[in-house]
Amino acid sequence: MLLIPSLKGKTKYSDISTIADSKDFYMPLDAYRNVMTPVVSIGERVKKYQLLAQSEGTFASKLHAPVSGTVTAFFQLNGKQMIHLQNDFLNLETLTFPVEPTGLTKEEFMDVLLDNGIQGAGGSQFPTQLKYNIQDRQIRTVIFNGAECEPYLTSDFVLMREKADELIKAAQVIRTVLNAQKIVFAVERHNIAVRKILLKNASNLGVEIEVKILSDGYPQGGELQLIKSVTGLEIRKGSFPADHGILVNNIGTLWAIYKALFEGRPNIERIITVSGNGCQHLGNYRIKIGTPIIHILRETNNNWNPDLQTIVLGGAMMGKSVESPLVPVHKGSGGLLIMRKTKIEKNNCIKCGLCVDVCPQHLMPLEFVRHNLSSDVPELKKFSLQDCIECGACAYVCPSDVPLMENIFDGKKKLFQ
Repeated sequence: MLLIPSLKGKTKYSDISTIADSKDFYMPLDAYRNVMTPVVSIGERVKKYQLLAQSEGTFASKLHAPVSGTVTAFFQLNGKQMIHLQNDFLNLETLTFPVEPTGLTKEEFMDVLLDNGIQGAGGSQFPTQLKYNIQDRQIRTVIFNGAECEPYLTSDFVLMREKADELIKAAQVIRTVLNAQKIVFAVERHNIAVRKILLKNASNLGVEIEVKILSDGYPQGGELQLIKSVTGLEIRKGSFPADHGILVNNIGTLWAIYKALFEGRPNIERIITVSGNGCQHLGNYRIKIGTPIIHILRETNNNWNPDLQTIVLGGAMMGKSVESPLVPVHKGSGGLLIMRKTKIEKNNCIKCGLCVDVCPQHLMPLEFVRHNLSSDVPELKKFSLQDCIECGACAYVCPSDVPLMENIFDGKKKLFQ
């Protein structure tokens, strides 16, 4: 585990704020392993919560309008397909209805997740309904991942601090649907203050939960690492937690599930942390999916200056730097980081092995670079590139600043072509 310095202490006790809606929304059509197809037309007026796009098949996903307005274009931004939705600021809503959670079957619950476009909020945007497609497996323990080990990010912590009631109500529905024995909220030690809040709220609601305090370190929040820390069970790479009676959801995902169940609201917004060593005004914000980065920067009195800054959407380790101020927030965006630009001199690998030492999956990242550069897909498979969780720990410790993550992303594209 790595201990990475950051500015969590500057934002973890900042209340969730809401910024004004943007005039323009750029709705990302990319989903987990597929691209959604629009179900609206250019020039069409839509209402808030209306379905905009969807995909079918194993990794089915849905995308809903965060505001009312007019569909003005389908276009590409940095190679990604988008819908341009122009806000009319009338806030007209399509009718939505809460779900009666009592007696929900697993299949009905999965339909609620899909129909409301709920995807993993931790970064991968994995369609959440698939996690519950456990067939005849028996889930004993449901773990809600509040580790939030990414440097700078505190959005999950403030959700647990401010929305504990909502999170626990949704967790109890999940336990009932799965007939699970235990609910466990997992948080790192530096966030131990939230333990008392969760336990008190659960007691008031008559819900039995456990709060597991984890050691501080990165990547503590990786699914397999989290399961080992919470249960002591080391799951073999490539196997499914459900095979071992365990299911894991992110805290942000749990909040989206609450809103779908109890408010009938599709997944159109999330909490993100705005931070970074080049950020002037830090905080946690409730932001609609599709909001362009430039709007967030303006509303938080920060600037877009690519000559002096690197802007990262997501966390410092697993997030992606962005080249356009129009890039929007998506369902997996946990943060927006404004970092001072530093000059990085990339050198050849010196075979020190540090990347191997820190890899939580016990892989050999240096081999990924070698075989990706030669486009040797069989060797990439042999060294289990598909098991890489893209945590970035290898790149963080590399003394030569070898472009490990660039080669990992590129290599994975070759694997799945």
